[in-house]
Amino acid sequence: MAEEPASNDISSLYPPPPPYIKFFTKENLDRLPSYLEKKRSQEQGGYGNDAEHVTSELDFLIPPPMPADDQYRAFGSTWQVKDKLPDLEAMGMTQLYQKTQPGQGPSPEGEATNYQYKIKELKRLLQSLLLNYLELVGILSINPELYEPKVENIRTVLVNIHHLLNEYRPHQSRESLIMLLEEQLEYKKGEIKTVEATCQQVRQKLAEIEKSLT
Repeated sequence: MAEEPASNDISSLYPPPPPYIKFFTKENLDRLPSYLEKKRSQEQGGYGNDAEHVTSELDFLIPPPMPADDQYRAFGSTWQVKDKLPDLEAMGMTQLYQKTQPGQGPSPEGEATNYQYKIKELKRLLQSLLLNYLELVGILSINPELYEPKVENIRTVLVNIHHLLNEYRPHQSRESLIMLLEEQLEYKKGEIKTVEATCQQVRQKLAEIEKSLT
């Protein structure tokens, strides 16, 4: 138990410079191009094809390859390459809603219907939250010692609401982007109309001047 706060402090602090920073000298940077060429020739010949194998201090100057797995470590934490929201069941929580409408699998055609279904599920969870809260008030007025199961139910409902809102974020971001693009399109159309009207006024003035001179 005593080691847990220390590990949290280490992961939350900005890490110190890595020890191999001392290899980033001007001399090593000048030697790096020839070393890279030599290493490429060795890899083409079938020698030393492991990109992460360190054979020289100059290897620390070469950027690491892309992660081969779906996750990587940085600043003491594990991060996913693809930003994917895990399921509640995978996190050990009870999931109170279905991700897709019953009888309809995930597909591009049913994406809009799927998000509408999530809105209905969100409303249902909100109603369940209100009902559980009223039941908690009733329990506290009759036997306050029995509050714990109902509070746990409320916590589960709130976690499901929060998770469902996070699942709705991509749709919200896409719709916000569409609205922003539509506003920019309308603004540019207005600017084009203003420019065209100004050009028409200039043509009329030039025609009037030409007519007066003749």
